Amino acid sequence: MKNLTKAIKIIAQLILIGFSGYYLFMFVCPVFHRIVNIGNILGILLSFTALLSGVFLDKIISFCKRHYKNKTAKAALNTAFTVLGVGIICFCLTMGSIITSAKTDACDQNTVIILGCAVRGTTPSFTLKSRINAAFDYLEKNPESVAVLSGGQGKHEDISEALCMYNILTEKGIDPKRLYLEDKSTNTYENLTFSKKIIEQNKLSDNIAVVSSDYHLKRATMLCKKAGFNNVKRISAPSTYFDKPTFYLRELLGVVKEFIFP
Repeated sequence: MKNLTKAIKIIAQLILIGFSGYYLFMFVCPVFHRIVNIGNILGILLSFTALLSGVFLDKIISFCKRHYKNKTAKAALNTAFTVLGVGIICFCLTMGSIITSAKTDACDQNTVIILGCAVRGTTPSFTLKSRINAAFDYLEKNPESVAVLSGGQGKHEDISEALCMYNILTEKGIDPKRLYLEDKSTNTYENLTFSKKIIEQNKLSDNIAVVSSDYHLKRATMLCKKAGFNNVKRISAPSTYFDKPTFYLRELLGVVKEFIFP
């Protein structure tokens, strides 16, 4: 029995050290590409904490055993373990919802809203380019559909995100008459509320699909409902392998925020 317990402890330690070390690397990588947000900051902290837990697992277990005999300490430890367990369950359920929402389910929607992202001067960032390509594929397959290109001009951007999308889509052969520019928004909610006004003013179909990065689609569809859209479908733009941990964790916090403060 002691050998089995020891083996389980070693396996748990290896898992903690291995996975936390791997994800620590994955969360640090975006920093070198000047991607710093709440996702990789929190990811680095959690990964580093898990790494230390793996390294000092024996001491943590000894500490818990030693203090579990005290009634007050036992209650505190039980509460901490309960909170941790509930937190892990909530994390898994929320992340599962984000992952299952990351796939395209649009097929015959007449109006597409493309959510903007960073522009470097006049050149789209990788993320924006991915969204433009996903929208182009859909518009090519659905020649009767139109698109609202949504995104204002931020710092270090020489043109608006909407104009950047317009330039590339028209260069690819999309008829300019199918494209409507919304170039005043500064966040996702404004993307959607301002796009809704354009749709209403031009009497476009409210049978819509939203185009965004895979990790962003869950929160985007939640915000679509908040903005007054119903039965929204999704068009997924793939993110890079190294971006996924940072941005999925960031979106988890965003989804929780929207759920608590709708």
